[in-house]
Amino acid sequence: MIKTEKLTKKFGTYTALQDISCTIQDGCIYGMVGSNGAGKSTLLSLICADNPMAYACNITLFGKRRGQGESIWDIKKHIGYVSPEIFTAYKKSLPAIDIVCSGLRDTIGLYKQSTPQEREKCNGWLKVFGIEDLSERNYLTLSSGEQRLILLVRAFVKNPQLLILDEPFHGLDDYYRKLAKDIIDQYMKDTSKTLIMVSHYAEEFPTCINRHLHLEKQADGFELSVAH
Repeated sequence: MIKTEKLTKKFGTYTALQDISCTIQDGCIYGMVGSNGAGKSTLLSLICADNPMAYACNITLFGKRRGQGESIWDIKKHIGYVSPEIFTAYKKSLPAIDIVCSGLRDTIGLYKQSTPQEREKCNGWLKVFGIEDLSERNYLTLSSGEQRLILLVRAFVKNPQLLILDEPFHGLDDYYRKLAKDIIDQYMKDTSKTLIMVSHYAEEFPTCINRHLHLEKQADGFELSVAH
């Protein structure tokens, strides 16, 4: 599914990642941990092509080496992604259903009218999460927790080959955290998809997790370990 070789990313003189090599197996379900500043979100943004330096890195995704002619949209159409950075960037005055529909086109905002079939599909996912009553509410009037739920639903609507959930439960109350964890468990049980989920808390990981990634920044560099 994913292979990186000696992946390095610097912001000026600051090294966010250095010499990270790893292989993510297709159909496996990974929980990812590491301290703040260890580079977890940077690594995932490079994989998702959200980072402009992605094409300068040695990354193979879905069997293709990055930079061999595919567009960013060719990559994104296979990935469902939610992260703290998306939450910070997504400040659109749109009905919640349009925010969810934007996940079908991998855009921040909806720039093309969604079809009735697409809206029906997205409303179906809102119902799965028990928040169909938010469908026509303006996204910007929702609470922080409700906005995060809407963006989590947005990650699922394409039935993506790869789900990357970076701290997806941050800001959710206990009820919705448990609900979302159960939905992830059921979704992964019913499909053969690949999941990478980041959390600082072991109890947040769904029971379906069958691999663990541990990324840490050491005094002499970075270390990424994989355990079953």
